[in-house]
Amino acid sequence: MARPENRGHGMDGKLYSVQYLRGLAAFLVVIAHAAAHPLATPLAVQARLGEFGVYLFFVISGFIMVAISGLGTFAPLDFLKRRATRIVPLYWIFTTLAAALALFLPLLFKSTVFTWPHYILSMLFLPHEAPGRGGTSPILSLGWTLNYEVLFYLVFAVLCGVAARQRVIVLTVAFLALYLFGALFRPSNPVLQFYTSHALLAFAAGAWVGLLHIDGRLAKLRRWAAYTVLAVGAAGAIVAFGLEQNPVETAPSFVGLLLTALALLVGGLHFERLLPRWNWLELMGDASYATYLSHMFVIGGVVGLGSRLLPDGTVSYLGMVGTAVVLATGLGLLVHLYMERPLLGLMRRRKPARSALAPAE
Repeated sequence: MARPENRGHGMDGKLYSVQYLRGLAAFLVVIAHAAAHPLATPLAVQARLGEFGVYLFFVISGFIMVAISGLGTFAPLDFLKRRATRIVPLYWIFTTLAAALALFLPLLFKSTVFTWPHYILSMLFLPHEAPGRGGTSPILSLGWTLNYEVLFYLVFAVLCGVAARQRVIVLTVAFLALYLFGALFRPSNPVLQFYTSHALLAFAAGAWVGLLHIDGRLAKLRRWAAYTVLAVGAAGAIVAFGLEQNPVETAPSFVGLLLTALALLVGGLHFERLLPRWNWLELMGDASYATYLSHMFVIGGVVGLGSRLLPDGTVSYLGMVGTAVVLATGLGLLVHLYMERPLLGLMRRRKPARSALAPAE
């Protein structure tokens, strides 16, 4: 958590709704990948589930960064140091594991190829054209979302010297300008395509919710308004999951998923005091980052083994998916408890204890 010079109404208590939504986002991504991995062509609903989990992560990240930095200015180096402490060690571990497997056991992968430039650029969170498969996925393919996170952190840190409202406005204008550039000029360069994606708009949308939270407006939201927001989110889900049956993401499906993610966040914050305190769901939220980074190793192993040992058919497919989801979720919890927590404790042992929220996107 950053040490802002003027915290204003920054978060100083745990928000269980945010924790629960983080756990939900990770779980949806696991289900989507487990269900899609055995198939040659993913179904639209599987693609939407994975996209929704990612956009929910991005919206939460935008919200959290605004909420923890408060209404005033903050120290950028301290902010970036804390973000690096949170995301870099575990990402480097799993990126190196993926690189080692791609180098020594390449048959385990469908398209991942090891090269030193690919590995180094992946470790540095720099988008680049991936050898062997195209696109800009790093050697740990899931790391593409971290490349967006790092860009968001850097832009956010650059805006450290202005008040929260100006920060969110400039951030929104910048990300919207990047998106419009890509939509208008449709660059062929994969790196330019990456940086002009609509995905950046999810961070900006979450940032506006964070601004409403820290300036007290969200707390004043009337009950009927909260229900209206949830209804809009439900309509967005109907559009994304019901009306859009194309596995390739479209503008309506993105808008629908974004509205649903925003509705869940706003609704969760509004009804925060009414939410039950479930320790297991809180732990799922704590372990969401570890689950996200580690789950494809389990899914790949389960599907690879099951495809060789089990006959083709619906029962085998459902068995592989269910087993992969359970084991991947379990591994995420183990990684969080016995790798992530000790690493964070080691790196933060000379720093003040983190807040009760301790969000990790």
